[in-house]
Formats: sequence, structure tokens, C-alpha cells
Amino acid sequence: MDKNYFDLNELKDMFAQMGLANSTGEQNLRREKKYREVLDYLMHIIKAADKLSKKRELVLVDCACGRAYLSFLANHYFAHIEKRKVRFICVDYNREVIASSRLSAEALGFDNMTFICDDILNLNLETPDIVFSLHACDTATDITIAKGIQHGAKYIFSVSCCQNTIRTRLAAHPLTPVTRHGVYKERLADMVADSMRAAVLEANGYRVRVFEYVPSGVTPKNIMIRAMKVGSANVIRKHQARTDYSRLSRLFNVKSALMQYLGSSEPL
Repeated sequence: MDKNYFDLNELKDMFAQMGLANSTGEQNLRREKKYREVLDYLMHIIKAADKLSKKRELVLVDCACGRAYLSFLANHYFAHIEKRKVRFICVDYNREVIASSRLSAEALGFDNMTFICDDILNLNLETPDIVFSLHACDTATDITIAKGIQHGAKYIFSVSCCQNTIRTRLAAHPLTPVTRHGVYKERLADMVADSMRAAVLEANGYRVRVFEYVPSGVTPKNIMIRAMKVGSANVIRKHQARTDYSRLSRLFNVKSALMQYLGSSEPL
């Protein structure tokens, strides 16, 4: 999305409140990159929302929300530009960031945002339209996806921060001469973790795409999993996804934490 899509003068106060700009609305390089990162992510959420009915309230759940930059910008877009009825549920276990985000929402007049200080695992949701996370650490990404699947989210978006669990469990696999080099082990862990997540999503009735949503120069953590619920529309792919998951699990001698949070040993 072109950054000029938004009226930046209109957003100065919001950026300053969120910490994406100083009191005069100026952004340094780090903030510019964060803004680009958030805006490009928002583009994909907007495309998904465009396919959902505008006659009812749009419900979005931001998992491991942190300062909730993405939710604030998305709220501005849907509520003030599209004039669409929308509600945000933002959850993070960090009390300080939740308290800060609540104050920011109040200052900005966003009364359609709920901020919950808790573990994502404890969330009990109505059927949400879109569940998403940006740079949720390690298994928080798996919990986010699990919650989306369990509550029947129409769309699930995820950009992971790290894959520590899979990386530490990678052992006794055919590529150990490669993964003895730490940098390659980390890269392989990224690929294996997200590929297994994609297979589980497909086995549970989602159409999945894994891609770079923003250039690596903006952030090296730039791989997005985009999942759209299609139910039984692609039965063949669901069966193939189960096979793919099993092959990955055997090949690298690991299981995805996502299966643990879904309460299953194998994809449905």
C-alpha cells in the first residue's frame, strides 16, 4: 500500500501518541521502518476485510499486540476512512504495554478497542473475522493460529518473530551437516516451523499462502502466513496437508507446537 494513501497530517497526533513519531509528527529511520512494516501488513488485512460483509460489525483479534500499532492504524482506516463498524480485541501478557495502549486508545477516542492483559491461551472468543499477530515470539505464534482455528476465524494472519522451540528440537535429520552452522539452523527452523503451521492450517480447512509481505531491508522477520477459511472446499488439499505434515515431522524429527495447542497429535 502506498504510504500516501493516508493523510499523514491527520495521523500526526495518532503517531505521536503511539510512539511512531515525535510531538511534531517527525519520524526517524527506525520509526519509518516500523510504519512501513505495519502499513504493508494492514494492506493484507484490508484486502481480507473487503471480502466480508459490511452490513455487520467486523471483529479483529490482535494477539501479542504489544503497543498495538497495527490495530490503531487499522482502526483509523476502518472506522474513520471506511466508516465501517469495527471492534478490536487486543491481548498481551505485558501489563505495561497494555496499560499504555489503553491510555493511547482513550486519548485517541477509540472506544471500540478492548485491551486484555492475559496469556493468549486463556482467550475465549466469539467467532472473530480476523485473528492476527505481528512478531509474536516463538510459540505465541502457534497459540495465535490455534485460537484462530478453534474459534473459526475467517482469516488468520501471522508474522513470527522467532522459532526457538523448533530450532532447539531439530536433531537427527538428514541436514545435520548444514544445521551444525548456527545461521543455517536458524533459517531452516524458520522454514520448517512455518511449513508445518501451513500444513496444519490446510488440514483444518484453510487456504494458505506463505510469502514475504515486506522487503527484508525493512525487517528480516518478514514472512507472513495468510490463511483463509474455505472449509471442505478443497478436500484433496486437506488430505495432502496431513501427509505433508507427517513427512516434515518424520524428516526433521520434530512436532509443531501448534498441534499441542490444538490438543491433537496429528492434523485433523
